[in-house]
Amino acid sequence: MNDKIKTCFRQIPKKAAAFLQSRKDAFCAWTHTQSCKNFLFGALKTAIAFLIAILSSVVVICISSDSPWENISIFFLSPFQDAYSLSYVVTQAVPLIFTGTAVCIMTRCGQFNMFVEGAFYLGAFVSAWLAPALRLPFFLLPLVCMLVSALVSGAIGYLPAKLKAKLSVNEFVSSLMLNFIVLWVVLYLLHHVVVSDEIYKTPLLEENMKLPFLDYDNDLSSSILFALGIAVLGGIFLFKTKWGYRIRMTGDNPAFAEYVGIRTERPVVYSQVIGAGVAGFGGAAFFLGNYYRFDWEALPQYGFDGFVIAIMANNNPFLVPLASFFLAYLRVGALNMARIGDVPNDVIYIIQAIIIILFGATALLKRVKTAMNRQKKEDAC
Repeated sequence: MNDKIKTCFRQIPKKAAAFLQSRKDAFCAWTHTQSCKNFLFGALKTAIAFLIAILSSVVVICISSDSPWENISIFFLSPFQDAYSLSYVVTQAVPLIFTGTAVCIMTRCGQFNMFVEGAFYLGAFVSAWLAPALRLPFFLLPLVCMLVSALVSGAIGYLPAKLKAKLSVNEFVSSLMLNFIVLWVVLYLLHHVVVSDEIYKTPLLEENMKLPFLDYDNDLSSSILFALGIAVLGGIFLFKTKWGYRIRMTGDNPAFAEYVGIRTERPVVYSQVIGAGVAGFGGAAFFLGNYYRFDWEALPQYGFDGFVIAIMANNNPFLVPLASFFLAYLRVGALNMARIGDVPNDVIYIIQAIIIILFGATALLKRVKTAMNRQKKEDAC
């Protein structure tokens, strides 16, 4: 028995070396494929768009400031000046990762559902209401609240999805109106049902009801770990599962999807339900990681920001964290510049508009190129 154990231990280095060599060979083979070229080309386009956005922000600052170089320094360097600023960048990225992933899942199916905003808001409210009411161990309570929030948001998100699949009701309009229905219902509940101490807030959360902090001194919550996990799971779902394949096929070419046997009504519905569930989960995680009471009197706009993130990430959940950290970095820089310098915080909205125009133009050119190639093939036939 001892000889067998010794033999197994001796073979471990050889097996590890063989595994690493096989991975190296697979990577070398992938670098010569068309998918690798497409990935590198897409990464280059994204990098160029980011660079143009940064240069545009410099131009805007130079135009609107009396001391441009000082403000440029604040804008680009202040997010790295101390641990708290870095933690604040991470905190600002958390809701963007959740909503960006949700939007990617929806838009990959060709569905422009705006309920991501309402789902995020609803998820935060449900978790704030539920956490004080449950008597669960501290390590289970936040997770149960986040899962229930995801289920509630997904159930509400089912309405515009089913209307689109069965009655061809435009999901953009119906989901946009649903956001405000959710807002006013939550405000009614907040003002008349769950009021605490005669103020329009939910009961105060205790520390054992919240997600733990990774760094308590700098307010860095563990919600970032859930956000990164959701982005990875969203990418695996879209690109490594049959349900994700059906979503992508329905979004790319619904007629062909029907031809090969995909019932496109189903991906249309479950892509929007899953997206709403992810947003609701994100709202709960963000709230339980950073707040003690729910008193949001308006929609937080994170769901609408998710569309900016999805555009920047080319509808790829794996790239959503990168785009989210980039936008969060710019926002923290703009906030510090408005606080210390003489440039208003509104400069970040100009930068966001430039980013959308750049990536929108890239998508338009891609569509035009695809249409031209298709027309050439048809003419050749």
